[in-house]
Amino acid sequence: MTAAQPQPPTPDLATGDAVLDAYAAALAGGDAPVLGYLVLYSIFDGDVTRDDLERWFAELKLDPDLLPPPLRPVDAYERITGPDGVRYSYPLDDPTATGRDGSRKRRKTSELGRSAVLMVRPVRRDGDRIVRHIVREVRDEAKTKLRYDTRLGTVVFNRDHTTTTDGAGTLHVEPDHQAIAKLPQAEQATVNQMIESLKTSYQRRCTYLTGDKLRSLVRRYVEDLNAIRVRPTGGVYYVHRQHSPALAALRELVSRFGKGSHLVRVPLPDQDEMREMIVTAFTTKAKDDLDRLAKDIAAAQRTGRTADVKRLYDRFAALQKTTDEHAALLSTSLDDTASALQLVKLQLGSLLATADA
Repeated sequence: MTAAQPQPPTPDLATGDAVLDAYAAALAGGDAPVLGYLVLYSIFDGDVTRDDLERWFAELKLDPDLLPPPLRPVDAYERITGPDGVRYSYPLDDPTATGRDGSRKRRKTSELGRSAVLMVRPVRRDGDRIVRHIVREVRDEAKTKLRYDTRLGTVVFNRDHTTTTDGAGTLHVEPDHQAIAKLPQAEQATVNQMIESLKTSYQRRCTYLTGDKLRSLVRRYVEDLNAIRVRPTGGVYYVHRQHSPALAALRELVSRFGKGSHLVRVPLPDQDEMREMIVTAFTTKAKDDLDRLAKDIAAAQRTGRTADVKRLYDRFAALQKTTDEHAALLSTSLDDTASALQLVKLQLGSLLATADA
């Protein structure tokens, strides 16, 4: 009879969880080595004014130099009347079948027929006014023919020259009641709905920062902390532990934005695997930046644009400074990046010599 073979011990899941919990608690308490933080954030539209931001920056001791510029009425006008601005799309047999933002509701293929789009198109601009028209575009079933009503209303931005405020002015929307009255009753209501949407969207953009502007603010602030993009497309960053107070303040700031907005700091243990991930992310990004810089230097040499030398040198100096800082903070040698920097430095030196000549 064969003796029973000893079985490996069954993993104690409860013990494993306890170890993870203990390590997390140690990280939070500063009793375990932390390399830095992975930073992720999601930001949604909310009722955040420029004055709110200025007050919160002061309260949280954030750098006021990174505040976004004041909102400009002319930018609000350009946005709501631009290609990505207010537009309504709907089937002609049911003009009310639009989404809350004017987008067309999904319909079955058998239900599709002629459709119309209400949009805003440029007419003219000068030092006093920007003029655009509300246009109705009708498409046939095959979407091969278009027909236009070129002026259902006028959307004008009147520049204000009585103030020194940049981009100041007012919006004036004037419906063409005669042209609108020629449309079916249901379409008239949709046109009037779009006109009201233009007014409310403009007023909101003049008052509150959009989610896009708030995301740009957070991205700029995180990158100003000498962050490393862990994901090439952005959205996930590594920030060194020395910036922990700033990240805590930024997290509180984001929590005051629109509902659901949040910033998460994931502590990274100071381990070889984590360090390797961050170093790889940095060297990949640095190589791309250096490749672009080398191409721009070569282009300046070919064309003799010596006026670009200072701008190119500033880009090189910034890359060199960032490399030195991360090498010191990560306690590692970034040999590949340093070698690439040396090659670009020689290339830049040749351009400098040409400029001196």
